[in-house]
This record gives sequence, structure tokens and C-alpha cells, in this order.
Amino acid sequence: MAQQTGKLTLQDVAARAGVSNAAVSLALRGRPGVSEATRRRILAAADEIGYRAVRRATGRSAPGTVAVLLRDIVSVFSHDVVSGMEAAAADAGLRLMFFDGRGDLEHLRAEFDELRVERLQGIVTFGTAIPGEMLQKAAQRTPVVLVGKAGETVSGVDIVSNDDVLGARLAVRHLVECGHVRIAHLAKGGLRAEGYTLGMREAGLERYLQLEGGSTETLRPAIRYLLFSILQEENSPTAVFAETDGVAIDFLGAAVDAGLRVPEDISVVGYDSTRQCEMIRPRLTSVRQPRHEMGIAAIRLLRERAAGRSEDRDLVLEPGLDVRDSSVGPRTASSVVAPSSLSARYRRLRVR
Repeated sequence: MAQQTGKLTLQDVAARAGVSNAAVSLALRGRPGVSEATRRRILAAADEIGYRAVRRATGRSAPGTVAVLLRDIVSVFSHDVVSGMEAAAADAGLRLMFFDGRGDLEHLRAEFDELRVERLQGIVTFGTAIPGEMLQKAAQRTPVVLVGKAGETVSGVDIVSNDDVLGARLAVRHLVECGHVRIAHLAKGGLRAEGYTLGMREAGLERYLQLEGGSTETLRPAIRYLLFSILQEENSPTAVFAETDGVAIDFLGAAVDAGLRVPEDISVVGYDSTRQCEMIRPRLTSVRQPRHEMGIAAIRLLRERAAGRSEDRDLVLEPGLDVRDSSVGPRTASSVVAPSSLSARYRRLRVR
């Protein structure tokens, strides 16, 4: 049977179960006055049509459920955002239900397509794995929040993301303040690549060497080429800004294997400031995304929608920079100046 559309009511449950409205009210509130067989029939009817205000026999409201669709549940980004979501959901009396895409976009889309949207208090999905038209359709039934980079705005869907352009600019500015002018970028393209270009331009520099690949795997040949340039060519890069911590760590390991000293011969800055940055030696300087805060914000946006907000919101959170041991350059460590007013100008909230 096809699910009903529109706002479901207690009367819809009564019609489905073939009982009175009063019987439905008693059963859903866990009150005496109906037989156990009738109670089970009413709860089954409510479940079948997707009536959200189902009450359990204890008399307490069942916690509202938020579906969370993760492209890859083992990623550090997902883990830290989810930790913020769990804290905010617990405070709001919400339960999170996770769907792991296992890195397979088709699998994740199939999971999304099978969701019974009317039974959910909201949906949070990561990245742009789910097509916009699917998100828009779901948002007509329940609040939807997109976490991460938004490829396009989707009517009815809220977005919470990190300011990747600003994060890349902070990395470049830090390296420039260390005294570097030949700064290479290992990039996947997108906003962080744009931020690198803008940061170099702001420092009065041209893009020195920007090596792009669609994934971490395809960037490995770029790492080998960059190392060859550093070892063999004059006026080679003295610093590298990498797209992610994973790419930075791959480069750092390859550089050390090639006999280079970090940061004496080459400074390295990553992006994400994951726990691995503190575990490797030298410890990795990296752009810090507010991942925990992004998770909290996602739940807040869902609750605002549920409370009646109708306008779409794009919430862009501000990154920072964790300066560690991998980024001392042609000058000395004492010349490093922490970025200050640059980031404050770029915190923003867009309402569309």
C-alpha cells in the first residue's frame, strides 16, 4: 500500500485500524481502556501509514529519529561531526539512525531511496552524494540538512559547512609569514584550490606549483613529481600545502624517505587537523575544521525547521589553524605570526 501524503492525524490512524478516535488516543498514550489485541492493531496501523506521534505502552513518547547518511562511516571528518550531532541530539531527546555508504555512492543513494521519510524527525546527509532532486523531495516531508561542501543550493534544504576558501588562505598566509614564497599545492580542486590561489594573490605571489588529482590516490603521482622537483630543480618549492592531512602525511613520509628534512628542507601544512597530526613526527601543522560544531549546528537547523522556520539557511563555520612542528621555513620559528583579523572578516551566514 502506498504511504499517505500530507499531514497525518489521529483520525487517519483510527480509519486505518477500524476503531474510534478515542481508542486510538488511549492506545497511543499507553492508557488503559483498550484490549491488548486492539492496542497492537492500532500501533501497527500507525506504523503502516507513518504516523509520527506513536506512543509506546510505557506512556512515554518514543524518541524522534533522525536518519544520518554517511558516505564513509570510518572517516575522521564523519566521526567528529557525528560526535557533535550525538551531543545535540541527546539534549533534544532525538535518536540518530546511521546509514553507511561504505564509500559507494550508488549504495548510499539506494539507502536514501528506501527511507520512510514520514516516520523521521529529520535527515542529515554528508557531501553531495544524494542528488538534489531526491533531497528536495524528502524536504517536503521532513527537515533535511546537508553537511559539507554544497555543490548547488537545493530548495528546502539547509546547509552547514566549513569555509574551505578561508581555511586555505590561512594556510598560505601562515607559510608566507614563515618566509616562504615558493609554495606548492597538492589539490583535489574545488574551494581549497580556490583559496590557495587567492591566498597567494593576496601575498603578491603567483601560484607556484599546483598539482591536482581527483582523489588522494590520484595525487600520489603528483607527490612523486613534486619530490623530483624539490630534489633536482633550482628555485624549487620550499613549502607544500596539501589538500588533506592524509595527502600531507603521504608527502611527508615520501619526503623523509627521499632524505629531505621536515621542516628544515621543506615545510608542510595539511588540512583537517585530525588526531594523526599529533601522532606523527614532526607533528603536522594543519587547518582545523570545526567538525564537532558542525554536527551541533546540523541538529539545531533540523529543530528550527521542525519549529516552523521556512526560509533556507546556509551556515558557514569558521576554520582555524593549528601550528605545529612541520612548518618552519627559510626564517626561524620565532618569525611565525598567528593569523588574527583575517579569519574574523569571513565568518558568515547566508540566508537564501
